[in-house]
Amino acid sequence: MTNPVRVPGLRGRLPVKPPGERFAIKYVHEYLREQLPAPAYPIDVTGGIGDTSWGMAGNGPDPTCTTYPDGVGDCSFAGELHYKMAKAACYGLDEFWESSNALVAEYFSYDHGQDVGANLADLLLFWYNAGTIKAFAPVDHTSPAAIDSAMEAFKGVYVGVDLTDDADQLFGESQPWTVANGEQPDPSEGHCIVKVKADGSEFDGYVTWGAEQPATRDWSAACLEEGWVIITTEDEAAKVNMDALIADIEALHGTGGNGTPAPAPAPSDPADLLEEIAEAIRSVATSGEKDVTELLAFLASHGL
Repeated sequence: MTNPVRVPGLRGRLPVKPPGERFAIKYVHEYLREQLPAPAYPIDVTGGIGDTSWGMAGNGPDPTCTTYPDGVGDCSFAGELHYKMAKAACYGLDEFWESSNALVAEYFSYDHGQDVGANLADLLLFWYNAGTIKAFAPVDHTSPAAIDSAMEAFKGVYVGVDLTDDADQLFGESQPWTVANGEQPDPSEGHCIVKVKADGSEFDGYVTWGAEQPATRDWSAACLEEGWVIITTEDEAAKVNMDALIADIEALHGTGGNGTPAPAPAPSDPADLLEEIAEAIRSVATSGEKDVTELLAFLASHGL
């Protein structure tokens, strides 16, 4: 039996803000009712989801994404989907997941059609203000024990990394990401993935590009730039002082301090834009291969 082909995808995580512009919220362990126990290795919060059953979610070549089959830089949206999948599997929940087309349309709506990626902190605040997540909090990414305790407790950690230049090759070969040969994280290779496994001694496990990807513990130490937990109903009652966390999130006033949203594209001539919209509607209506999410993505790309 041959192994399934693993195709690396795209990036799309914008850099962490400088210290003076970062969110004034504490690490998640400071909002907990009780201290998390030390990690109990090995940890696996995949919930039984198969190694290659996660889906590309539009973050690279994706035959299920008819609007952008070559992929877009929506790794932050794909990561959130994979995080939700792990939580649902671990908690035994039966959930409906967005299609790749719908996820890409959401990404373009957020990104004003520009495909420039996302800052994870800003995006989490956007989702909170939109009511699509209950809360979020950072994890101390410099502490492997803190990351792994949070992963075990919250069924995953939403992480931002800088990939090494050989990441695509190693992913395609099903080889662990490593820095053993002098590889260095590349700040221009920002990516969002979800941590779902750790053995506590040699390897970690992440979900990205529709599959699980192992990495050495040294790679994680070198390449992780940020870590977050996304709080759900299943988490909050037993673990989190939600009043304190929500108060600190609300104090961000919907902006996160000095962060500014990406500007909308310059408006087109109204007559030309109306004709483009009409053509997009005709294209969807007369095609057996396109659906309304392509029209939504077109509208989002014009700030509509």
